[in-house]
Amino acid sequence: MKLPKINVKKLLSYFLFWAVSFYIALEAFSRTGEVRTIDVIYTFLFLLPFVIVVTIHSYHFIPNYLAKSRFWLYSLSMFLLILFPMSLYHISFRYLSEWLFPNYYLVGVYTPLEVIGFAILFLLVSSSLEFARSWFEGVQAKNRVAELETEKVASELKALRAQVNPHFLFNSLNTIYNEALKKSQKAPELILKLSEMLRYVVDKMEEDQVLLTEEVAYIRNFVELHKERLNDPTKVHFILDGEISSQKIAPLLLINFIENSFKHADLTDENAFIAIKILVLGKQLTLTCSNTFFIDSPRTQNGVGSGIENAKRRLALAYPNRHSLEIKKSESTYNLELKLELD
Repeated sequence: MKLPKINVKKLLSYFLFWAVSFYIALEAFSRTGEVRTIDVIYTFLFLLPFVIVVTIHSYHFIPNYLAKSRFWLYSLSMFLLILFPMSLYHISFRYLSEWLFPNYYLVGVYTPLEVIGFAILFLLVSSSLEFARSWFEGVQAKNRVAELETEKVASELKALRAQVNPHFLFNSLNTIYNEALKKSQKAPELILKLSEMLRYVVDKMEEDQVLLTEEVAYIRNFVELHKERLNDPTKVHFILDGEISSQKIAPLLLINFIENSFKHADLTDENAFIAIKILVLGKQLTLTCSNTFFIDSPRTQNGVGSGIENAKRRLALAYPNRHSLEIKKSESTYNLELKLELD
C-alpha cells in the first residue's frame, strides 16, 4: 500500500498554528499569573475539539471538496462541521477528562453558541493561513514553471540556430577549390566571405539579438557565394531597401527562408529566377522570396520542407504575435512574404 505524500511545510505550519493557539489560550485560562498543571490540562481539553474540526477541514474538505469545485457538498459539510464541536466539547470535558485526568475536576463552561463561535473563529483563521500558504506556493510554482519555460525556449532557440546546413559549406568549399585550381583572383575574396560567415555563426549563435546590419551582411555573403556556383548569376536578384540603423534581430533567422529558395529553385529555364528583397521601414522588416521551381520536385509533392518548419518554430519562440508569414504557390513559382516587428 502506497502511503500518501506528506506536505512537510503544511504540517509544520499546522503545528505552529496550534502551538500559538495553545499559548494564547493558556495565557487566557491562567488566572493566577503562573501556569499550573490544571491550566495546561484545561487548555488541552478546550482546544482538542477545535483541533479535530480544523484538521478535518484542512486535510479533507479543502482538497476533496473546495479544491475540486464541489461547492454544494463543501457548504453542506461545513454546516455540519460547525455543529460538530458542540458534541466534541461535551465529550472532551465530560468523558475524556475523567478518563485521562481523574484527579482533576474540570467542567466545560462555554455554551453551545460560544463553542460554535470558537469553531468558526478557528476555521476562519486556519483557512486564511491555509489559503495564504497555498497562494504563496502557487506563486512559487508559477515562477518555477516560468523559469523552466524560459530555459526551454532558450535551449530550443540555441538548438535551432545551430542547424547550419552543411551542404552549403561543402558546396562553397568546392567552388573556392575550383577557383583556386584556375588560379582565379576570386578565390581569396570567396575565402574571405566564407570566413566572415563562419565567424558570424560562431560568434553570434549564442546571442539573443544581433544588429540587423550584421545579419544582412551574412545574408549578402550567402547570396554572393551561391551566385558563384551558377552558370548565370544574373538570374539571382538581391535587393535591400530602407534604412538600417540600430535595429536588432534574432541571429540566423532569415537565412532559412533564403536558403530554401536556392535549395529548391529551378534556374534552367531562360525566364527562371530567384528574387530576394529585404525592406526595412523603421522597426518593420519585410522579407520576400520568390523563385521558379521544378514541377516534379519533392517540395512540390510534399509541401514545405524542414528548413521552413525550423524557421517557423524559431519565429514562434522569438517573435510571438509579432510576425506574419505567408507562402503562396503559383503554377511554377513559390512566393514567400515574412513581416517581422524588430526590436
